[in-house]
This record gives sequence, structure tokens and C-alpha cells, in this order.
Amino acid sequence: MTNWPVLLVATAILIAAPVSVRADAIADSNLCYAQFSTGDNKAAIAYCSSAIASGDLDDPDLIAALINRGVAYKNVGDLAAAVSDYTRALGMAPRDALLYQNRANALREMGNLDAALADVEQSIGIDPERAGAWYVRGAINEARGDRDAARDDYRTALNLDPENDAYKDKFLGLNR
Repeated sequence: MTNWPVLLVATAILIAAPVSVRADAIADSNLCYAQFSTGDNKAAIAYCSSAIASGDLDDPDLIAALINRGVAYKNVGDLAAAVSDYTRALGMAPRDALLYQNRANALREMGNLDAALADVEQSIGIDPERAGAWYVRGAINEARGDRDAARDDYRTALNLDPENDAYKDKFLGLNR
């Protein structure tokens, strides 16, 4: 005779296990994001890495975890790891303007200005209203020594987001 209560409990455990594992991955991803408010980038990297390594995130959640870990890596100066995470996420979301913008900014900081410019152009092509992409393009042009182009890009960023002090400071700084 079948022991139904034991069989039901065992079935419930098997059904619930993937949900709880996925919930842990989502919780780790959420904890990763929460670390930005505390400034603890190393903890953000650890939580995101746990969520990513679990293999239990759906593509949108995995992309978010890769973006967040990429930002945290950039914040601690590990630009190659940031670029790697953005590149992996772009493989799943090739029309994501923010990913191109973030990767362009990391590449710029690495000194790879040609690749950075190609990425930021992709970002602007996807979303020409993305103020941050214009700002990054301004920084790339400034690093290339083209102050006029940088000023134009900073002006565009400021026109798109007139309350942003960083855009205002960069634009005004190049007009002095």
C-alpha cells in the first residue's frame, strides 16, 4: 500500500525546491542592488556573483545582475571584469542602450577610446534621448582632445537632462 502522506510531502518538496532556489537567486540579486545605497561594492559583487552562478535567474534577472555586478566592478576599478559582464549581458540583450553606454564608459576608462566610441554610438543609435550616452561620448571626445565635439555632446546631455549637475559642470567647464 502506498503511503500517501509521505508521497505528498516528497512531491511538495520536489516541486518547491526549484522555486526556493530561484527565490534565493532573486534575493541575492536584490541584495546586490541594495549594496549600492551602502557603497559596499565588494558585497554587491559577492551577492551578484552568487545569483549569477546559481544558474537560476531568468534572462531579464540575469541581465540585471550582470549590469549591477558590472557597475560594482567598475566602481572598484576592475574595468576588465565590468566589460566582461556588460558583454555577456549584451549577448542576451543586443538592443540595450544602457549596456552599450556602460561598456563604452568602462572602455573609455581603460583607454580603449575607439571601442568606447563605437559602443556609445550604438547606444545613441538605439536611444538618441539617452542623456548619459551623450555625456559618455563627450568624455570620450574630451579624452581624444576634441574639446569642441565634447562641448557639443555635453550640451546635448544637458539639454536632455537640464537638472543634472554633472552635465552642467562639464559643459560649463569646457566653456571657460
